[in-house]
Amino acid sequence: MRWIAACLLLLLAGCDLGTGRPRLESFVELGSARPPAGSKAVELGTAGGQEFQRTLERAKISNPDKVRAALSFTPTADRRAFAFVKPGCAEDGAELTIERDTLKVELTGGENVNCGTANYFLTVFSVDRDSIPATPTLR
Repeated sequence: MRWIAACLLLLLAGCDLGTGRPRLESFVELGSARPPAGSKAVELGTAGGQEFQRTLERAKISNPDKVRAALSFTPTADRRAFAFVKPGCAEDGAELTIERDTLKVELTGGENVNCGTANYFLTVFSVDRDSIPATPTLR
């Protein structure tokens, strides 16, 4: 009975029980030009993150200054940051879900829009360092 009361108390207090709630740090529309193949999801602050930034800077994107600013994000010591490029239409946000060892991004918003050409979006998320494995799968 005490266990149930303790769980209820934690739930009512809003504790996340170590789930490390992801935080959307940046959401940037890249335009309709298809990003280069080297623009897969990466962890920022790594060699892969630096190559990711160079790849996007060489691409024909609509706002390179916003991309550079988004990819310059530096998380606090207790968090890690990840960047994803996702195709969409007229979305205005994104959500990151953590399922075991996988980090997955889905674009949100922009419902009921008839889209003739795909647009691409850069998202940068930070997550609690302790809530994910050392080498998560990024999707």
